[in-house]
Amino acid sequence: MWLVPKDSDGRSDRVPIPAELKAGLVRWYLGQGSEADHRASVSLVVTARENGKWLACDCREADGAPPLLSPAYLSSQETYYLRRLTARPQHDRDCPFHLPQAPDRIRERPDGAPFEIDYPRGLFAAHKAAPEKLAGKPDETEADDRSRGVAIPRLGKLLWLLLEAARTNVIAQLPPKGQPTFSLRQEFARIRQTAERIEMAPGVPLASHLYTTAIDYEKRRVHARLREAAVDWPQGHAPQAFLLLEASAVSSDRITTGLGDIAIRNRIQRPTGMDRSGAPFLVLVVVGEHSKREGYLGLRAYAQPIFKGNQFLPVEREAERQLFELLTRFQYRMRARRVSVAIKKPLFDILTDRGFVRPDAIVAFRDYRTGEDSEFAIQLLTDFGVSYREQKTRQKERIAELAPMLAIEAGELADDTVLAKLEAMIG
Repeated sequence: MWLVPKDSDGRSDRVPIPAELKAGLVRWYLGQGSEADHRASVSLVVTARENGKWLACDCREADGAPPLLSPAYLSSQETYYLRRLTARPQHDRDCPFHLPQAPDRIRERPDGAPFEIDYPRGLFAAHKAAPEKLAGKPDETEADDRSRGVAIPRLGKLLWLLLEAARTNVIAQLPPKGQPTFSLRQEFARIRQTAERIEMAPGVPLASHLYTTAIDYEKRRVHARLREAAVDWPQGHAPQAFLLLEASAVSSDRITTGLGDIAIRNRIQRPTGMDRSGAPFLVLVVVGEHSKREGYLGLRAYAQPIFKGNQFLPVEREAERQLFELLTRFQYRMRARRVSVAIKKPLFDILTDRGFVRPDAIVAFRDYRTGEDSEFAIQLLTDFGVSYREQKTRQKERIAELAPMLAIEAGELADDTVLAKLEAMIG
């Protein structure tokens, strides 16, 4: 295996990659590597990217043009990966690089252990140790995943990672009889359980400084516990706490909850490029010290519209609330036909051979009449603009690599004929 100049055919100016490093790179690419493999591989990929190099694979004849891999950055996981250049010579079918690198494929099922992702790499930290870095400056935003094509606040991405890890972006299959129960307490419990396994700083679990009521902030319990913990906080990391609040209203700098209001030092941010869906919201607030004089304050907040106050399923527009209401009705309709259905709202892009894509919903099902176990994707169309429709057409082509897809016009959501279209996707 070699490093070769970017935009070349890989035949010349080859720099060999040591066999031991290549072996670690293969393990990392397959998702089987150790932490040392991960560090070494990312270092190699970063070096290649910064020096304008591609990786050429040695799985085919040495005198021909080799298969090529391009170093790239995956923003949703905050790490680097290798993209296969599929327009170039293909890898041998027995080559570890023949398939994409550990891609997030649609693989959900209504039973077993579905809808899981790895916990976020790195630390769940929303601000840096230096005081001048705390006030929501431009470097607190970063490139979003490809299908949104906008910048997102780090705080927003942390919230999405937490919700996906806690699986609150999933509507589970119905019980055999009766109705499922939903509650605010239950949703927060799921998130707290996940927060036990995520660290804000080395040895500091998120759950130890995660609060879910405005009262904890108003009574300054958050501040007191943070001051106490700051004495032994890991060096180089800023002491911080987080409020996760279900809100009935959000203004530019104030959060309204059923247990009181909280003022935020800087402007409260919301999803960019989406219609401004109304309440309810799920709001993540970072509490930290902007200056010694001011002490600990709610510095920044990110407000995410959600499906319902007792179901923390994120939505991007009001039409999505209608869509998930419809899909919930579809679950009952299919249960009567002995088909179990689960629904997921993907929060991050899925990597395909043609690029990144993110369906508006994924429907996984098990048909107990036939034993079939499969899934399909849903694309919600909310605009009639030419550029919007062209973008959706490109997304449809990428989704087709993963699963069958049903496109639904927002204007159709009030029409029960959509239920028949959904059922036709199952057969």
